[in-house]
Amino acid sequence: MRPLLSVLLCLGLCLGHRMRAQAGPLPRPSLRAENGSLGPLGSRVTFRCRGSPGAAGYVLEKDLGHELKVIDSVQSEEAEVEFSIPRIIRDHAGTYSCRYRKAFFWSEHSDPLELVATDVYYPPSLSAWPNSTVAPGHNVTLQCHSQLFHDWFVLYKDRAQITQATAQPHGRGSQASFLIPAVTSAHGGTYRCFSFQSRSPHEWSAPSDPLELRVTETNTENPEGQNWLFGLSKKHASILLGVSALLILLFLLLLLLLCCRRHRARISNGSREVKKTPKSSDPAATPMEERLYAAVEDGRQTEEARPEDTAQNVASS
Repeated sequence: MRPLLSVLLCLGLCLGHRMRAQAGPLPRPSLRAENGSLGPLGSRVTFRCRGSPGAAGYVLEKDLGHELKVIDSVQSEEAEVEFSIPRIIRDHAGTYSCRYRKAFFWSEHSDPLELVATDVYYPPSLSAWPNSTVAPGHNVTLQCHSQLFHDWFVLYKDRAQITQATAQPHGRGSQASFLIPAVTSAHGGTYRCFSFQSRSPHEWSAPSDPLELRVTETNTENPEGQNWLFGLSKKHASILLGVSALLILLFLLLLLLLCCRRHRARISNGSREVKKTPKSSDPAATPMEERLYAAVEDGRQTEEARPEDTAQNVASS
């Protein structure tokens, strides 16, 4: 009897350990969407729930706020199973999770997955200020504008969500601004934005047209905000060049005035020398003229006297 009791006791202990092991928490599953969590209306969405080998079954559930609704279930012992929605409608948008079981024990729920239905509203427009080409270290602001009065905007880069922002009324619609300070090469890429109403957070507009943000390798390639002259921006460099040109023009004008003044001085000095030259009508020149006149008269008298002297000599002889 004792050996039989010992065997039964060992079997009971082993079975108890096995049941306690099964009753322990199972590894938490994971849930993902094959083509991302954004699904345009009418498109197909495929979920993949990954549990652990040896599972007995999986379920996909949707959070309705007050309860979890089972959307689909799969009996499978695989480590991963697939759930599909053939055509998305607005009612399919929401929060999903999955779980699996082994024997009579269920795992915890996976992390929630937000399925967003897009193309519900007209697309917004996306622009960059001051320019979509920016030098490293400079700031750029991406502005998303909708013709609808939506109160939230979402910014995506290369199919990944970057951030969300509340909207402000802007003209006939609304707008949100996304500031990117001190741009680096990592900020370059293709951006899109969406808009939606906060009361329907899983129903978005169609995406905006793509905006390519290009970060130049050097500051000299940016046509708007580059430091291209002595570390100055284009605006300040233009002011510096304008002031320099004005100073050069003033210097040339002063040089021209100085040359004209010297030329006038030379003309004035020449006129003064001409005025100092004696003239016949000048009283200062009278003595000189009188001496010249007297010398000429003496010469004439001498010549006239010579024939008379000759005649007197003949008579006397």
